[in-house]
Amino acid sequence: MSTEKTIIKNGNIVLENEVIKGDLVIENGRITAMQSAVEVESNCRVIEADGMMVMPGMIDTHVHLQDPGPYDYREDWYHGTCAAAAGGITTVADMPLPSVAVLDKERFDLKLETASKNSVVDFLLWGGITPKNMDKLEELNDCGCVGYKGFMSFATEEYPQITDGHLVDGMRKVAGFDGLIAVHAENAEAADFGCKRFSAEKCEDEAKLDDARPWWVEYEAIHRAALFARQQDTRLMVCHTTIVQGAEYLKRIKAEGAKIFVESCPHYLIFDRNILREKKAFAKCTPPFRNRENVDRLWDYVFDGTIDVMGSDHGPFTDEEKGKEGDFWKEYCGFGCNDAVLSALITEGVHKRGLSWSRLASLTSGNAARMFQIYPQKGSLLPGSDADIILVDPNAEWVYDGTKSFSKTKSAKGVYQDMRFKGKVVSTMVRGNMIFSEGKIIGCAGSGSFVNKNAK
Repeated sequence: MSTEKTIIKNGNIVLENEVIKGDLVIENGRITAMQSAVEVESNCRVIEADGMMVMPGMIDTHVHLQDPGPYDYREDWYHGTCAAAAGGITTVADMPLPSVAVLDKERFDLKLETASKNSVVDFLLWGGITPKNMDKLEELNDCGCVGYKGFMSFATEEYPQITDGHLVDGMRKVAGFDGLIAVHAENAEAADFGCKRFSAEKCEDEAKLDDARPWWVEYEAIHRAALFARQQDTRLMVCHTTIVQGAEYLKRIKAEGAKIFVESCPHYLIFDRNILREKKAFAKCTPPFRNRENVDRLWDYVFDGTIDVMGSDHGPFTDEEKGKEGDFWKEYCGFGCNDAVLSALITEGVHKRGLSWSRLASLTSGNAARMFQIYPQKGSLLPGSDADIILVDPNAEWVYDGTKSFSKTKSAKGVYQDMRFKGKVVSTMVRGNMIFSEGKIIGCAGSGSFVNKNAK
């Protein structure tokens, strides 16, 4: 935590309802004042922000850092959070797989120790919910887990699918301490059957992943998860929503009082299924990319507030792994992208579609902090909040190059490769400490801290 007094001068300060011109004062790692003009003292640091958007740091609701565990060669806490910082992310919420699966206190403690030694940004830890650990949910809550991620689709042997009975039971238990369940919402058998059929038929059109795992596979699972959550009075996050049918349904039941948070990812708001033909397995993810009409209409639910939060779903694979099977339908799903997502949203949302900077701040920070029950410590620029601040040049144009990413896995084959952005993160501060500035990582391993939602 920085003890030096810092003044950010003349910035366009992005609040959740307005943008104001002014100064922010930072002391002891927190924002202590917001004024139109602060008198500069001789013993303080001044950061000139004229022409810059001064935003609350992004809270990435959905990242897979893969460390500790056998897959840390793809991504680890140091490199993954350096990439996050370069993209304006000041807090990551790490999913419980494919690292050592966070299914009990012992494995939670192992991940916490690893992250505490290596993370450059602050972090939250998701726990898991599988048929294996139904008796460990309260234990994980006491550890400070922010919620519990379950796969309604088939997952892995170590991290099996959460079947309906276990999901309902888990929701009932979690509701007892106002916990949060997150689900990957796809009908397991229908999605799996479709992919196996297209593989058996030797289909060479990668865009048909959208047909193998069609919209209604996601829609059915969203309905099922929402029904269960409402009956158990449980808070629910629907992960990486891709379909307008699901968004429309969730809009309606949220208006009825359902405790549901809707997450999407920037790549679902930019790319359509044709990216699969271009990038092949390097664009393979689940749920899959949809058609262009769906992509354009999904923005309606960004604007109207149905979609609450944005996750990167950052989870890289090496180039060699992405072609390991020699069969698109059997290749790994997922890719790295956390250093591109904010610029992508500014380019596609703010500049192209007229998304307000305030709405962007809510999507990328404020709403996540409320969902995770850490607001206003995080997700705000109001006095008293942690000084997690990013400076963004709204008009800077640049071209993304994955080979220059701070991520441990560098690739020239990702979905954002060679994409031209308008809007660039210039500086990133975590609790008043400058950790990224002008293209360079300044923060050190272990400078990030665990954000324990139980600590009030």
